[in-house]
Amino acid sequence: MTPDDERFDAKTTVLIETVGHHIDEEENDWFPKVRDALGRKELQEIGARMLEVRATAPHRPEHPGSLKKAADALLG
Repeated sequence: MTPDDERFDAKTTVLIETVGHHIDEEENDWFPKVRDALGRKELQEIGARMLEVRATAPHRPEHPGSLKKAADALLG
């Protein structure tokens, strides 16, 4: 679809609203629950592990298999 398509504006608006809702849900629902369930120490350990594997994580997610490679790098 190109910006000239008659449905482009409507689809873009829906995408923006969906992403905004997702972000709000993460910040106000999921993240507080994860913080409560895991605690500061475990979250810091997860953060440290993410920094370690960052260098080997795929940088071009448009390639097939990138999501699996990213998950494998994080979950080891």
